[in-house]
Amino acid sequence: MRLSKLQKYILEKCYNFKGTSPADFYGFHGKSAKSKKIIQDIIHKSLDSLVAGDLLTALGKKTAKKWFIQKVKLTNLGKKLAVKILKCRQRKLPIK
Repeated sequence: MRLSKLQKYILEKCYNFKGTSPADFYGFHGKSAKSKKIIQDIIHKSLDSLVAGDLLTALGKKTAKKWFIQKVKLTNLGKKLAVKILKCRQRKLPIK
């Protein structure tokens, strides 16, 4: 599964902090010109795709038309992938 930068950010954040809510991921976009509604939709779609890929489990309410996510947790597969992402980010020192 190919992951976007936002999805990698979500996995790292969930790995470092247990039981996070979707509001914790708004910091990824910083203070951009986009409205809060657009950012919410982008984050919600990313969370849905991670849940569909069995990397996250979502806790929340489901209505007939929409799924309201309140908390997300990593699955075992998600933890392995988060560790792999963190290891790829860390560079080795060029010691000779």
